[in-house]
Amino acid sequence: MSGTPSPSPPPSNTTYVKVACHCGLNEFRAGFPTDALPISNDLCHCSSCRHSSGQMAVYHVNVVSLLCADINEPFHVDGSGGECVSPGGDGDLVPYQTSENAVRYFCSACSAHLIFRYLGKPSEEEEEREGAYWCVAAGALERTEGIVEPGYHIYIEDTLDGGLADHLRSIGHLKLPRYRRQPGTEVLPLGWKGTKKPEGVDDNTLHFACHCKTLQFKITRPNAQSTLPHAAFPDLLYPYDITHLAKLRNSGDVKWWLRPLGSSEPTKYFAGHCACTYCRLTSGFEIQSWVYVPRGNILDMDGHPITLQEEEEDELTEVQEAMKKLGVASPSSASEESQAAAAASLEPAGSRMPGLKQYISSPGRYRESCHKCGATAFAWQAGRPDLICVAVALVDETQDGARAESWFDWCLTRVGFIEQAVSPMTIGGLAAGLKAVKEEKESGKSVDNTTSSLDDGSGATTILVTPDSSLPRDAIAEKDRTSVVFTLVEEVVTA
Repeated sequence: MSGTPSPSPPPSNTTYVKVACHCGLNEFRAGFPTDALPISNDLCHCSSCRHSSGQMAVYHVNVVSLLCADINEPFHVDGSGGECVSPGGDGDLVPYQTSENAVRYFCSACSAHLIFRYLGKPSEEEEEREGAYWCVAAGALERTEGIVEPGYHIYIEDTLDGGLADHLRSIGHLKLPRYRRQPGTEVLPLGWKGTKKPEGVDDNTLHFACHCKTLQFKITRPNAQSTLPHAAFPDLLYPYDITHLAKLRNSGDVKWWLRPLGSSEPTKYFAGHCACTYCRLTSGFEIQSWVYVPRGNILDMDGHPITLQEEEEDELTEVQEAMKKLGVASPSSASEESQAAAAASLEPAGSRMPGLKQYISSPGRYRESCHKCGATAFAWQAGRPDLICVAVALVDETQDGARAESWFDWCLTRVGFIEQAVSPMTIGGLAAGLKAVKEEKESGKSVDNTTSSLDDGSGATTILVTPDSSLPRDAIAEKDRTSVVFTLVEEVVTA
């Protein structure tokens, strides 16, 4: 039947794991070959994956079958005409085709990416394609330990600065190779940088976009109004499960999202990775990377501040209008363009940003994504609408790389809500990588340039993978799913 993988193998040879999004509209079981567990595959950093998901790396895992959650019947992904419908109770998924050969499916309500489908290589003699396969997003799995595990990074070249791979270097004793493109291509060293940013690029604005370009916006450097918000400390700075509420409330009104911290002329924003359950299940991946930016510094492509609330006026707008009447301007050291952006951000809020789809993940907490490609874009709170979490993965990497380190000050001491990780080994590897980056910055030592050695003396093991020549070249280039894939997701919630 349309939209279902090949017939299920005998139950004795298949291990099934529940897959679900945050809202629960889509629930099914993914089947994996028991003899192949745990399945290892790539963390993909290609531009299509990053900009269509809102994640800095995407991790899918191949499946041999998809079954309904409660009955042993095939889970139908596509309905009639290729549209996803749910009259039979098989879920409600929105398809988005990122290339001629690949389709991604995300939840119509919470936008969690759940399924990746490689359509196969067109056959010259027959109408049917060859080498087609199905994958599920590993972050949406009910359990991953013993089922899937990341084995290597691919398409590092697209990040221009190593992206998440510079932070996630090893998992346990397994050192993750960093392939320029598909497995078998050049292994890039830590600290690798791609082509320098083009000349003439405005250093005072940083552009963002989803894959389909429905969502396009930019942020400006911190200015006078960037200090207006008041926000509790995030879990990245003070773990919620062990910190007193009085401390979390930030009674001292520390502007922790502006960096350098305490500077009278900040130039960067605070960024970090999160592994909370909300982020994981609303995205389908286990590591969600956010940067905290005041709403007044997030502009549409015409230079106007974005609006996420339906109200015509909000508290931030009232304060901005008061500042405008008082003639308050940006710091004198700011460029004329930054001053202009600050002035533009004092305009009253308008209608919501076109193309956004809103999901309430919990009372007063909102997720915003692209309605067409499903890319995660923003997270914000009704009680703090003037400080927004922006998905780092949507950044225009040609300006400053995927990590945008001249704009973002990354948290290197903690992964947000690490205690909620569905894969402790993977998130533990991310935390260890962040610690290594911090030590390198403090010591001034050059980064580890080991690329292909199987034993560098550190006790970590590196496994190099070569592409399966039996697979269609397009299949390898599209995502290299010769076995499995898993990704991670992160959230930074401030009370």
